[in-house]
Amino acid sequence: MRLFETALVIVNLAAVITSFIPAIKRQRWWVALPILGACLVVAHLAGEGYRWQMLPHYVLTAALLGLTPAEASSEERALQYGALGVWVLGTALALVLPVPQLPEPSGPYNVGTTVYHWTDQDRAEIYGENPGGPREIMVQIWYPAGASVDGQPVPWLLDSGETARAMAQWVGLPPLLIPQINLTQSHAYPDARVSPRDPPYPVILYVHGWGGFRSINLDQLELLASHGYIVASADHTYGALATVFPDGRVAPNDPNAIPERDQVGEDAYQAAIDVLAGTYAADARFVLDQLTALNEDDPERRFTGLLDLERVGFFGHSTGGGAVMQACHDDPRCIAVLGQDTWIEPTTDSVVDLGLDIPALLIFSDGWGSDNNKALIREFVPNLSEDRYEVVIAETQHYDFTIVPLLSPLASLLGLKGPLPSQQVIEVNHEVLLSFFDSYLKGEDAAQVAATLEGREVLIVREIRQLTAD
Repeated sequence: MRLFETALVIVNLAAVITSFIPAIKRQRWWVALPILGACLVVAHLAGEGYRWQMLPHYVLTAALLGLTPAEASSEERALQYGALGVWVLGTALALVLPVPQLPEPSGPYNVGTTVYHWTDQDRAEIYGENPGGPREIMVQIWYPAGASVDGQPVPWLLDSGETARAMAQWVGLPPLLIPQINLTQSHAYPDARVSPRDPPYPVILYVHGWGGFRSINLDQLELLASHGYIVASADHTYGALATVFPDGRVAPNDPNAIPERDQVGEDAYQAAIDVLAGTYAADARFVLDQLTALNEDDPERRFTGLLDLERVGFFGHSTGGGAVMQACHDDPRCIAVLGQDTWIEPTTDSVVDLGLDIPALLIFSDGWGSDNNKALIREFVPNLSEDRYEVVIAETQHYDFTIVPLLSPLASLLGLKGPLPSQQVIEVNHEVLLSFFDSYLKGEDAAQVAATLEGREVLIVREIRQLTAD
């Protein structure tokens, strides 16, 4: 729970418990408890924002203000027990359906962020109810910001609740259970000045999975930015949960992009997923083209000359994991790639057969992936460069690479995370990302990657090959 919520819960509990004790309730100071509770409600609504899970505590605070200091009658005693029940209900709702709190970025830089609406005039949109016209994508960039930043960090989600509603539908929950995630704050300041401390900064592109969205790995994107990377991530239109354009148009996830295999047959299914992964990869390459243009001449003068496009890495999750392998196979600007639960099936045969000649790290959750995907991974890994790594995080599931498990402490019961505690998963993901990209984009000792992978008991190492360590 957030600060004012926690304080309100504690004060309301103190007021309810002491209301059962006449000797205390007759004291003049007792009335200060419900008054303090009322003040906390006001502070909470003004500073943190309303959410329906706290409604029982709003009602309870008002009811406590109406209690009298007299000896409790049987009717008032019943009200006191009712108040205790309301406190239990409100506290349970607030804990089970919290406003997710994101981990603080650990790097030395503040984090800035800005959003772009970009249109690729060279590609036609093939998805959605009315395909045609150029492909449009929304892109967000996170970057090292200066020591002095103005205003407040932006919310995690910037789309007026569309992503929250789509997420509820995706995981099969009533929409009422999820809107509090719109109150989650990031650690990134809007349109802040890029830090002048140590430019130009290496560039990393993130590609989300099927049904993901650009900030589904926000803790990792902010982490990298705080450590001196410029990080870009797109909503891959019609593959994302929802893409909201500046004019209010919404492009929902297009389920026809991945048809049911048993309904369309193996060949049609493979053709469809090949097109999807190719679309994601082309989006990523287009984003890199746009970043190149910004580096040459940013109309807002924010990024001009500050991106080091000789040091470019990609990472992605699931469908995005396969897409970054495809993108790095096709685009020589990519010099290091990391895949999280890489879905390699949609990539072209040449990706698996020829592999990649750049450093690559594949990290998997425990047991994820179809038999066919696992077989292709076994073919793919030996064809990677000499600097290659493959590990598994024990006791995790597919969404443990994202911040989805932070939505509720019941995430494991909903099948959204494995048994490994979220804090430990976050620490492992952060260490792996930083050690890999610091080694291959910043030129630090590549032996640190192996040391990181071998130093965590929860990591099951399948393969570590390092030319630089020989």
